[in-house]
Order: sequence, then C-alpha cells, then structure tokens
Amino acid sequence: MPQKDGKLLMIPGPCEFHEDVLEVVGQASPSHVAPSFIEEFGSTIEMLRKVFLTSTGQPFVLAGSGSLGWDFVCCNLLEPGEKALVCNTGYFSDAWANCCKAYKGEVVNLQMPVGDCVCGKALEAALKKEKYKIVCLTQVDTSTGVKNDIKSLAAIVKKIQPDCLVTVDGVCAFAAEELRFDDWGVDAALTGSQKALGVPPGLMVCVFSQKALRTVKQRTTPILSYFANAAHWLPIMQAYEERKAAYFATPAVTLIRGLYVACKMLLALGMENVFDAHLKTSLAFKAACYSMGLSLVATNKKHAANTLSAIKFPEGVTNAELLPKITKRGVIVAGGLHKKIKMTYFRVGHMGLSAIDPKRQHLVTVIDAIEGALVECGKKIEKGKALSVFKAAMGGYPLKSSL
Repeated sequence: MPQKDGKLLMIPGPCEFHEDVLEVVGQASPSHVAPSFIEEFGSTIEMLRKVFLTSTGQPFVLAGSGSLGWDFVCCNLLEPGEKALVCNTGYFSDAWANCCKAYKGEVVNLQMPVGDCVCGKALEAALKKEKYKIVCLTQVDTSTGVKNDIKSLAAIVKKIQPDCLVTVDGVCAFAAEELRFDDWGVDAALTGSQKALGVPPGLMVCVFSQKALRTVKQRTTPILSYFANAAHWLPIMQAYEERKAAYFATPAVTLIRGLYVACKMLLALGMENVFDAHLKTSLAFKAACYSMGLSLVATNKKHAANTLSAIKFPEGVTNAELLPKITKRGVIVAGGLHKKIKMTYFRVGHMGLSAIDPKRQHLVTVIDAIEGALVECGKKIEKGKALSVFKAAMGGYPLKSSL
C-alpha cells in the first residue's frame, strides 16, 4: 500500500505491506491474554516453523527491531571468552561483530572484499585454524546486496566443527531467499518483521534449534541480558503455543496479529512459490537495470541478492542528482550504506508484496522512475527498453495476482 503522498516505498525495508496486514495492525489492541489473541499468537508460532522450514525449531517473537536478534543470539549462545567467527560481507556483519563483543565474546572477523560473498575455502581455513563456539553468517547484507550460500557454508562448518553453532542473520532474506533451517543444519536464524515477512517494524523473530536450546540450558555463566534471555521467553512461547496465557513482558499485540495475517498469506502461496517469485522478480529487475547500462555492487551476478539490488551510479551521475529525480517520479529508494562505497551506489528493495503480487506492478513503476531520472541526468537511454526487458523476463503482462 503506497504512502499517503502516493509514493511507493521501495527501500530494502520497511517495504510495501498488504492492506489486510495494515488493517489488523491499525485496529484497537486486544488484551495480550484475550482468548482470541492467545489463539492468534499460538498459531503464528506454529506457522513460523513452516515459513522457516523447520519441524523442531523453536520460534521466539519479541518486541524489537531485527538488530535485537543479534543480542538474542549472542547473549544466549555465547559465553564470555568464547570465540565467534563473524563472516563479514558488509555493514551489518560489522554490527553483529560489535554485538558479540558487547557480550564479552572473542571475535575473529573473516573479512571479505566489498561486493564479494563468503569464500568457502577461506571459511574452511579459518575453522581448521582454531575452535569457535558460533559462526555468524549474514544471508543477505543489506548494505551491499550480496547473498551468501548458507547451505554450503553451513555444511563446511558442520564438517569441520560439528559442535559449532551455525547462526544466520536473515533480516533481509528470510521469507524471500531460500532457507531450509532443518535440512541445512542451522542452529539460530533471526529476522525483523518489516522486510519479506511483510509486517510493519517492531518485531524480532528468531528460531533456535534444539541444539541451541540445549546450549542455553547448559551454560556455566549467567545470561548477560534480562529482556533477551531465552530462558525467560521459552516458557512464554510454549504456553501460547499450548493456547495458554503467560507473561514475562507484554508482547507487541497488534504487530503479532499482523504477523498472523502475513504468515497465513505466505503459507497460502507456499514457500517454494515465494522463493521462486523473489528469484524471478530479482532477475527481471536486474536485467532491466543492465539494459540501462547500470551495474551492481555485487562482484558476481551469481551471489547478488533476490531481495534487493545495490546499483552503482553511472559515470557522471551522483547521489544528490539521481535520487531526488527518482523520488519526484513517485518512488522512494535508498542511498548507499557501506562506509567504503557509500556515495557510489543506491539500493532498491524488491521483496515481500512487491515480489509475490506482481500484478501491482511496483517494479514497473520503479523502472520507469529510474529510466526517467537517468534521462533527466543526461544519460542516453532507449526509452521503454528496460521495461520491455523486465516484462519479457517476467513472462509478460497481464500477470495473475497472487493475493
């Protein structure tokens, strides 16, 4: 649903949300112990397992941003002095490393060049060099638009250090990029509500494996957080799933109700179809960008994310020139974020509603706005070519609405 001024919000989250989600979020809040809410929260926890493709994982839903997920992982799974290997592909990997340090973890950074994904051989070498309690992987770093191959990286960890916990930041990935929690041996996966899950900002969702839960129980030192303490939240999640009221801290009732609606939509489509829709939309949008002479921050097209595109400014065009011209054409995109290349690129989100309901033609509007802005900046572009490329890649219009 567009902004009040009619503009489309096409940044890498918050993104566009379905009207049914916004309707329930905007309603008067019931009590957190109302029978209707207990049913919705319990059902939401069950549905999250299906979204994350896990049968035994334990979902946690807390009030907070996706960044709270780092705290939740670090304070519960990492004890003071234990080592964390942070596989670093950008701004958010840096932040996760700082969070590990805040809980007195010893951090080793496996730093990748800007625009590169995590190198499997480099990870293997790091794991053979010393022992780690957790490995921190970012599935998609929003600052660079680079996607990591969680399946292969998790397999490397399990092969070399089977006791090590595989933890994944999927804030800009989950419910869009493929993630098979059980099959790939993931131990903790975190995200925020405002991206592909399709709910306004304010919820942190994290899933722990049974191995991760055992790690919490077997700690020899206190958990260095009160609010993010999994031992406090586990009985709450279990109680709601059993359709019983419980209390530790008041849940974000209206947002959880929105998550209930959003999960029903995702599962009605089927997660395989959701993954395919994001892949198809991403490839089509990137093809349109290439046809306008644009290129990506990602050094290899194979590891470019499906949830966003980090696009380099063409020669002679700056942030200050291009982005306002896109905005005046009805589309809000994001500037660069990675400190080393911040002023050299911009970012377009294409996740959630914009990908799974193509009949809304959000990306058509975005492509038209970028093309017009580039022409206004003096770039010679064949009018309509990018849109034709996009439509051909998407299979043409009209497209059947998914929702």
